[in-house]
Amino acid sequence: RQGLLGKTVSTMFVSHGAVTHSGQVRKENEDAFVVEGRLFVVADGMGGHNAGEVASAMAVESLKATADTIVDEATLAAALHRANEAIYEESMTNHVRHGMGTTIAVLKVTSDDTVLVANVGDARIYRWHDGVLSRVTKDHSYVQELVDEGIITLEEARVHPRRNIVTR
Repeated sequence: RQGLLGKTVSTMFVSHGAVTHSGQVRKENEDAFVVEGRLFVVADGMGGHNAGEVASAMAVESLKATADTIVDEATLAAALHRANEAIYEESMTNHVRHGMGTTIAVLKVTSDDTVLVANVGDARIYRWHDGVLSRVTKDHSYVQELVDEGIITLEEARVHPRRNIVTR
């Protein structure tokens, strides 16, 4: 566990906290995160798949290793693709890890104080500003697709029996 922290990133003050928990269903914790410099990453290994904890750790380490190259949306996307390729390759060459995967949320503050965000799956980034919490990212999930199509409401999505199915 890591308690609440705060730091000044150039001219902007960023406060953050990081706590991981295995959840209500599984015994193993498949979460990984890094807060280093201007990079904030949270990955949650996909429960029910092999080696989710390995996939989340690989994703976080890959983003951490390429943090200095992330300067815009294209380089952030490329960094995520490299992480995905490494995880996929490991899952295909090691039968014990076949099918492993992770969701991920990334926030990077660039040298000009641009804030870049990206997510894959249902890992989310929220913004707390002036007493209002707002979701910045959009889930890549089956129920989000149903919400987008107007088939179900946000309230129904919160309790939908298939809310754990991610599409990316």
